[in-house]
Amino acid sequence: MQKYANPETDFPEAYKLCKLFNLTQDNLMSVRNSITKEIIAGLGSETHGRSSIPCFLSYVQNVPTGRERGRFLALEMWPTNCRIMLVKFGSEKDVYMSSKCVIVPHTVAGARGTQLFDFLANNIAIFVKEKKVEKENLPLGIAFAFALNKLALDVGILVAWTKGYGAKGAVGKDVVQLLRIALARHKDILVHLAGIINISAGSLMAVAWSQPTCKVGLIIGTATNAAYVEQSTECELYEGPADLPLMIINTEWGRFGSNGHLDFLRNEFDKLVDADSTNPGQKYYEKCISTLYLGELVRLIIVRLMDQGAMFKGYSKDWIGIHWKMEMKSLIAVVSEPPGVYVKAQEVLDKFKLRNCEERDLAMLKYICQTVTDRSAKLVAAGLAALINRMNYHQISVAVDGGIYRLFPRYQQVLNQTTTQLTSPMNSFEIIIAEDSPGVGAAIMAGLAVSLAQPNR
Repeated sequence: MQKYANPETDFPEAYKLCKLFNLTQDNLMSVRNSITKEIIAGLGSETHGRSSIPCFLSYVQNVPTGRERGRFLALEMWPTNCRIMLVKFGSEKDVYMSSKCVIVPHTVAGARGTQLFDFLANNIAIFVKEKKVEKENLPLGIAFAFALNKLALDVGILVAWTKGYGAKGAVGKDVVQLLRIALARHKDILVHLAGIINISAGSLMAVAWSQPTCKVGLIIGTATNAAYVEQSTECELYEGPADLPLMIINTEWGRFGSNGHLDFLRNEFDKLVDADSTNPGQKYYEKCISTLYLGELVRLIIVRLMDQGAMFKGYSKDWIGIHWKMEMKSLIAVVSEPPGVYVKAQEVLDKFKLRNCEERDLAMLKYICQTVTDRSAKLVAAGLAALINRMNYHQISVAVDGGIYRLFPRYQQVLNQTTTQLTSPMNSFEIIIAEDSPGVGAAIMAGLAVSLAQPNR
């Protein structure tokens, strides 16, 4: 019989704290239903401003058919780097991609907005010359990891940067136009900047090219977000032509909870993490889910148990007491070991100078990590089920991007099982790891935008 198989009796102090993270089926159904209501509010013209899920319009109204062909450029913009790509769509399911990753220097990221976009334009110019396509006026799409207010396919007003970017001159301005102006200074190249989409919509578009049933793009990483396919008639803020029936929606669901819908499940550790974050009082859903916060939740529980004398007795808290030092990869390593094996668990603890730990403490660590990450997967499942039920397709695919799903088998299992429990039996789904980056989706978007702008095609 496996040792430490019953946490309630094997380590009751840890069990008591971890109970705060347990969610019943009724709890999850409540979250799912609240998310549905907030999505409806986000789509409404009169209720949009009050919704914690704003459901921004992407102005992408055509999903790929898989028959798109040609060469396109893409720019992925992430918090720490950017990636410039040349994507060629050949025969069906044949995608050729060449890319270059560029680290954005702190001096540039913190400078005026114009300097940042001059830096991006300069690197795009270098890239297209290296690929010998500088005179071909290829369509370029941007996959953007920052908050945008989209006013058209090629108009995206920057709402805010994340930590590390101080380019204040760009906030409140059209990102596409800023890059267009910067590119125009390079008289020796021709690039057609066609549009901008967020990262989750990019993942959706990338998978949909080879998997036409893909209707959701899901991001689970240092942040969380989802994009999905909505009926245009449900988008009350949309004032464009009525001839296209679909609209990809950028939910920005990480903000969910600001209207009190998560108050019943947020515990004292959630509140400590929120208070110590860079954006206290915001993004409660994200702080229960994303990899940026899960390690800190685990660390706080460990410190509390050490204070109680229930874990790592006699060890110093000098290293484990440092905030934000428990990494997501450590949680994955601990939980992914076979039952009764704690080699990785001890390796993780060695980094905190907690050496030669007792097996009971190692088992307790695994239980804590498992409890916190299981709750994350279940809360994502509640959101995903809300989208699947709302779209009401008989069969859909969900494109998921993020290392926690890709590298963590238990997370995959819990997310799939819980989504199935919360989804109507009439709506079948398959979760697919997005092998192609969001930039591929941005390239597809750019190609579709150009082809649709040409009336003879």
